[in-house]
Amino acid sequence: MHRALVCIIVIFSFVTIAKGQIQTREVRGVVQDSTGRPLVGVTVRLYAKSDTMMASTNEHGRFIFNKVAASDFKLTFSLIGFQLFERHYTSNVLLPITELVTVNLKEQPHELQEIAVYGVIPVVIKQDTIQYNAKAYSVRKNALLEEMIKQMPGLQVDRNGNIDAQGQRVTRVKVNGKDFFDGDVLTATRNLPAEIVENVQIIDDYGDQANITGIKNTEPEKVLNVTIKEDKNFGTFGQVTAGGGVDANDKAHSRYIGSFSANKFKGNKQVSILGSTNNTNTSLFSFGDISGAGSRDGTDLSSMIDGGDGINSASSIGMNYRDEVAKGVSVYGGYTFTKRRNQTIGTTRLTSIYQNRQINSLDEVKSLSDNIKHKLTWTVEANIDTANYLKITPTASYITNDLLSESHSAITDKRVFTDRLYKTSGTYSDPNFDIDLFYNHRFPTRGRNLSVIAKFEYYKRTRSDVANDFSTSIDSGYNNPQVGYRQFLQRVGNFSYNRSMLLGMSYMEPVTKRSYLELNYQYESNSIANARNTFDIDSVTARESLVDSLSIDYDYLFQTHQFGINYQGSLDRLKYTVGFALQPTKLDGKTPSRDVVTHINNLNFVPSARLQYAINKTSNLSLNYRGQNNQPAFTQIQPIRDVSNPQYIVVGNANLKPEFMNMVSVQYRSFNIQNGSSLFTNFSFTHIQDKVVTNRVSTPNSTIQETAFLNANGYYDLRGFYHYSAPLAGKVLTLNLNGSMDYTNNLTYINNVRNVGRNMIFSQNLQVNFQIEDLLEADLRSSYTINKIRYNIPSFMDAGANTFSLGFGGKGYLPKKWIISADFSQNFNSGYSSSISANPTLLNVYIEKSFLQNDMLAIRLQGFDLFNKNTGVRREILGNSIMDMQNNRLARYFLVSLNIRLQKFPSEI
Repeated sequence: MHRALVCIIVIFSFVTIAKGQIQTREVRGVVQDSTGRPLVGVTVRLYAKSDTMMASTNEHGRFIFNKVAASDFKLTFSLIGFQLFERHYTSNVLLPITELVTVNLKEQPHELQEIAVYGVIPVVIKQDTIQYNAKAYSVRKNALLEEMIKQMPGLQVDRNGNIDAQGQRVTRVKVNGKDFFDGDVLTATRNLPAEIVENVQIIDDYGDQANITGIKNTEPEKVLNVTIKEDKNFGTFGQVTAGGGVDANDKAHSRYIGSFSANKFKGNKQVSILGSTNNTNTSLFSFGDISGAGSRDGTDLSSMIDGGDGINSASSIGMNYRDEVAKGVSVYGGYTFTKRRNQTIGTTRLTSIYQNRQINSLDEVKSLSDNIKHKLTWTVEANIDTANYLKITPTASYITNDLLSESHSAITDKRVFTDRLYKTSGTYSDPNFDIDLFYNHRFPTRGRNLSVIAKFEYYKRTRSDVANDFSTSIDSGYNNPQVGYRQFLQRVGNFSYNRSMLLGMSYMEPVTKRSYLELNYQYESNSIANARNTFDIDSVTARESLVDSLSIDYDYLFQTHQFGINYQGSLDRLKYTVGFALQPTKLDGKTPSRDVVTHINNLNFVPSARLQYAINKTSNLSLNYRGQNNQPAFTQIQPIRDVSNPQYIVVGNANLKPEFMNMVSVQYRSFNIQNGSSLFTNFSFTHIQDKVVTNRVSTPNSTIQETAFLNANGYYDLRGFYHYSAPLAGKVLTLNLNGSMDYTNNLTYINNVRNVGRNMIFSQNLQVNFQIEDLLEADLRSSYTINKIRYNIPSFMDAGANTFSLGFGGKGYLPKKWIISADFSQNFNSGYSSSISANPTLLNVYIEKSFLQNDMLAIRLQGFDLFNKNTGVRREILGNSIMDMQNNRLARYFLVSLNIRLQKFPSEI
């Protein structure tokens, strides 16, 4: 009896303890927006049968309920400007702590009631994010994402599919906050259907650590994030395109194009497989390789004019995978393969200006390159618990390239004329591996945070080049002109590897409820080893002999330590960060074979400041200042006389100091809800101390030029950009104005004399879009660009070149699913050298017929460059050299293509 009573007491005690444990369990979680950034002030309510509780997220988006007794409960999340979200949770086993899945809130499309024209808010402006509501931009059925982006104010899509946001290039794309095909822009914009997109966000991304700490004192990366509609995040879609045609200029070769894509989205799980092949300068899916890209809107093949030099053929295939493999653990990444061939034929006029002479070179150039690239990227993100987060991203790539080039040059001086034939061939391979790690720990004290970053990279290049140079020089300064001959045949073998490491740590401590103090440290090491062997080749026996004076084995190590402190606070609409860092740098170099040792130490003081002022809900102003240290390039620092191109000799300088940059930028962004207009502006000023500049020396009585490097002060650059957009007649007419200005006070030395070149590039663009839904889309566009330079040396001539272009295009939607389209462009170029002259008139047309349900099948007949005038003209100014280039581009051809699009979403079943 006593034993039974004792057992009952023991059992009752265990039950009581168990009940107590259940009553003290915790429920925790994190709330983010669709970009993965934490949301502050979200109201979180917990509903259970026995109780209702409420909490609010802190500045890190975290919330906690300390005592939850129920195993079955509901959580709701609400925040002004975001859609209400709720989720049920059931647990059979009551654990002491329940870790919830991260919640992502979506923007509220009907936030403001004063919208009468649109019915939805087209643009929402936040601190570092501009969000475009896809519902506000109407595109035709089956359109791709790129067509929608073209309508969004502040965004520009060029002929190659590159996107500029507020004057800066978009470098990465994410889908639902995660990289899509390693962030490749074209792969997303020319693959994703516009109809599945909920909104598009342009984000100034300062990196993982800055997103956590809020300290943003580095150069941001422009990221485009695409949020998929919830009902479209479960489904399958894809397309297949095949086409063939004839080339009016090359009857022996036909034109072809083919591509496919297959995508399966199932919530957090996404699988995509893409591939393409073509010889029409089309880059349907670029996989990060935009060179030679054509000018089509993906498989839509709309008739924009080709902007890539040369004739290109390309093939690519890739796979992207994303999934949540465990609670709080996501993986994403994939593999891509690209093979590309480019053939370019062109004319280059190079004018090198010296104090009392000019050296002019007219080059007829042919080049051929074959490039193969493999790339594998993988990311693992783990929310270990509410306090710990880990992200690991390893990347491996392998690139091979074969190059052939031939140039015939006529080089003239006052009295010297050189006729030159220069041929080169080369091959190189580049294996590369790097791994990025990011770890963050949140302490129980609000605002106390520790984050650690690490990056390791190994890069190796093996390259072999053969140069064959034959030239004849005639010096007419004598009574009997002096004739000289030179033959040069060499093979240069280069082997180099680069090992770099970056380690950083940041600790944040709250000072007040609205301010924080950050202490940070960063160590960076860059170790480069380079071996260069130069061999003379006997033109008769082909025997090679090593040239010791042109061969070198050179190593250098560049190291920086940075100790910094930042203070961050907020006052109502103003958010500010001020700080400074001390940055000691060390550069060590050695050349054992020549007994040369380099040792340079510097100490930089790096202040930083950032102010963000929210004027209202639709406009803000930001001011940024930062400093940055740049090491010299290896070709500038290696102590060797490089004569692999004997007409243009290069001499390195082992005593170069690192550059130090001071950068200030001001940005204003505004959207007018009442009339739908928007204005984006950006101004920046950059000053570089110890700028690495060239010293070009002309050899007397010769057309040979030699380039060396040294440090100089006085360089600065001033840039400005604006984009204004406004509807003129509801949503039928839209006006887009944008312009840019770049003024550079550049430094060079000419025959050891300091020269200042003031270079200004000014551009102004106007575009008017006309749209009647399901009937007509048209646009009228014009642009003007001027490129001028003035030198401070009196004997130097100023130079300028202008380009004016006028164009219009349109699509007409006819009955019975017919579409006709035309695109016209006329360019006027002036100020270029007499040997560079092209004012191309370009016209593209197509007619298309759609079939079957949902227009899933389309057949198109396209005529490209009907006037057969496509050519490329551009100018580059480098120091005392002005280079005008005219290269061939893909011209007139005709193509018939077939496109099939398939998709299946739950709402369509």
